[in-house]
Amino acid sequence: MADLNPLIRVRKHVVEQKQKFLSELYKHAEELDQQKVTLLAQLAEEQEKTAEMGVEFQAYFAPYAESVKHRVADIDHARGQLEVRIEIGREDIRKAFAELKKIEITQERREGEEQAEIDKKESDELDEIGIEVYRRRQAEE
Repeated sequence: MADLNPLIRVRKHVVEQKQKFLSELYKHAEELDQQKVTLLAQLAEEQEKTAEMGVEFQAYFAPYAESVKHRVADIDHARGQLEVRIEIGREDIRKAFAELKKIEITQERREGEEQAEIDKKESDELDEIGIEVYRRRQAEE
């Protein structure tokens, strides 16, 4: 039977690479979330400042607020697309991990069968030795 350990190492490496890629996707999603929070915080801060300055500055604030809303919408759209990629990545990792487990289980079974075969040979040899010792004793008596 072929040794599957090299294949197991390759599959583990594949799973690790997929996990790293997914980690990068999560990191990017977190960055987008942070950008959105920062933009909304800046918008709220600017709105407070504009309210203190008077009505004439309200006219300048409206286009700024609209541009922030568009940027937030763009971030939300990018985040939605990223979520799709994240879900695909998670499913890909699940499949790769399942394949790795199948190979590992097959290897464990093969090793168990080989060990059982070795144990049987040892047992047969010990039985043969025991029978030979018994025959010699019988012959001596």
